[in-house]
Amino acid sequence: MSPSTPSDDRVAQAVTLISKKWHPVIIQSLLDDGPLRFNELQERLDGISGKVLTDSLEDLQENDLIERHVVSESPKRVEYDLTRAGRELQAVMETLADWGKRNLGESTRPTVLVVDDDPRLARMHAGWLAEEYDVETAFNGKDAITALSDEIDVVLLDRRMPGLSGDDLLEKIREADLDAGVVLLTAVEPDVDVADMEFDAYLLKPGEESEVREVVAEVLERTTADEDITEHYSLLARRALLDARLTAAEREASDEYQRLLERLETVEAALDDEPSEADETTAITERLNL
Repeated sequence: MSPSTPSDDRVAQAVTLISKKWHPVIIQSLLDDGPLRFNELQERLDGISGKVLTDSLEDLQENDLIERHVVSESPKRVEYDLTRAGRELQAVMETLADWGKRNLGESTRPTVLVVDDDPRLARMHAGWLAEEYDVETAFNGKDAITALSDEIDVVLLDRRMPGLSGDDLLEKIREADLDAGVVLLTAVEPDVDVADMEFDAYLLKPGEESEVREVVAEVLERTTADEDITEHYSLLARRALLDARLTAAEREASDEYQRLLERLETVEAALDDEPSEADETTAITERLNL
């Protein structure tokens, strides 16, 4: 039997550290919401005792993954946050999650890809959705391209990102003929340019948790419909946005808006032969308040 090498020992130490029950959960909580006080952490970790949390925090501090800051001496107030080494574990845990998805049995849950150049927002939105979906995150357009596949059901996408923007990424998703629904969750106020963008829903940041979850569920439902139906949803969403933000005169003068209406008329004419699906479109549209 070959003797272990220093590299083997380091791997074993790292695996032992992150395999402890509460360690990865604490790290993820601080990644999502840190810095946090002791009681704030305990509230987020259902079932953990005060002693176990104390011991876990001390262990993580000894391994230079988290640090303890005294915020106030009187009254005494301390907060915990991740060190640089602790933050680097995010990529490790995401890689492990991807490995588990590929090798430890296929999940039957839909998959949502959250794309935002603000990691904290991306993780917050991912946390909102994690109870019902398998969630992946990407912090730039390039990583999102790598993550995209036929297994992605819905993309929650920021528009304003450096490098490959959300608008460009949306275009690439449609060019690749992927079936994923796309929800734009962005701080960019919609203008006439959205008339030509093939998204399925548009939400302004930061968004409410209930709203994001509801819209993702609705868009997921759309992805199982025929192509004409999904296009109809998208056209209705775009028209509703512009109707709410442009005056009648602005809509009349906009070539983009007029093209949108013409395409909507064409699609609705094609759906006239399928009244049951058209009725379904109307029902879902009403639930989305479009």
